[in-house]
Parts: sequence; structure tokens; C-alpha cells
Amino acid sequence: MSATDQTTRSLLALSIQEGKELARYGNWQALTKEKTFTTVAAETQTDAIPTDFGFILDDTVFNRTTVRKLEGPLSAQQWQDLKALPSQPVFPQFRIRGNSFLYLPTPSAGDTIAYEYVSKYWVDTDADGIGNAVTWAADANTSVLDEELITLGVIWRFKKARGLDYSEEFRTYDIERRKALTRDGGKPKLNAAGPGIVGSGQQALRSAAGVIW
Repeated sequence: MSATDQTTRSLLALSIQEGKELARYGNWQALTKEKTFTTVAAETQTDAIPTDFGFILDDTVFNRTTVRKLEGPLSAQQWQDLKALPSQPVFPQFRIRGNSFLYLPTPSAGDTIAYEYVSKYWVDTDADGIGNAVTWAADANTSVLDEELITLGVIWRFKKARGLDYSEEFRTYDIERRKALTRDGGKPKLNAAGPGIVGSGQQALRSAAGVIW
């Protein structure tokens, strides 16, 4: 971090650029967090957007008090369409605008809302395994993302910045990046028969085998 030579400073800048872009690339489990907040009886909710908010994960916003899913995030057009109606919508809707969480119809105060989001904090500055910064602060800092992947990203970016051929390095990086995201956190099994049918079939097989889960 204290180096003054141009090559080291360039590598530092490229590693920061790579880390930030890699964090935005996908729903990395190391960056995925849960946010909960308590509603106020107003359209704009307070303490609903965390400081490390990157982007929300679709279909994860639920009112745990009423046990209802919130529809959204709505687009600008959808939100303005709702606002133009003479009455508020029956089903709960939300929109994120101006770093605020907007909620229609106006909820009762005291409800618990929960959702999952991807954090923009990919740097761990206090060695606790959790990201708490968007850039390096000291030589001892680490990344909660795959550091080998970051290294591959720095290699192709460095060659590109020097006007060298970086096509093979980028190809290797892109393959490894896609593989890493595919494996990250595991993935649920998919079945064309649908979850209900699969669940019934699995239960029948377990019963036949005398297995109780």
C-alpha cells in the first residue's frame, strides 16, 4: 500500500477495479446477507437499506408479521401507475429509489420485513472473514471473494493496460469466473415434474424404504 513505483501502484489500482467488478458479477454467497427492519406507518421506510447494499435478490422480500410476500422491486413506470390510482393497492408492493425503501400500501408500524441482498463490501480489513470495505486499506487486508480469481483478473487487466495481447488470459479468467459462480454455495436440484410431485415421490420412496425424515 505504501509503494511508490508505478508498476506496483498500477497493480493495486487494477486489483481494486477487479474486486469491485467481481463483487457485482453475481450473487456470491460470501457477499449475500439478510436485512431485517421494522416498519413505520409511512410510505418511506427507515433503516431499510444497509450501508453496504449492492443489490437486492429478487423474490426474497417478505413481511414476516403478516406472512406475505412483497411484490417488487417495481419499475419507475409501475410505481407511478400505482401512485396515480385513487386508492392504494391491495397487495403489498415495494420500490427502491434514492436509497430509500418505498412501501405500498402504507403498512402498520411494527411489522418485521426481511430480505436478502448482495453486499458491495468485498474487502476484509479486520480479519474476521466478513467483508467491511470496498477497497484495500492495508497490506494485511484480504478479500472474501476468491483471491486466485482476483489474481487472474489482475493479470489480463495489466496486460491490457500495457497494450499487450490479453485474449488468452481473459479467456482463462472468464472460464474460471463462470465455474466459480456456478459452484458457489451449491445449487438446488431442478426437476421438470415440479417440486410438489418430486416431494410426493420422494416421500413415497422414503416410506417404502422405511426411512423417516
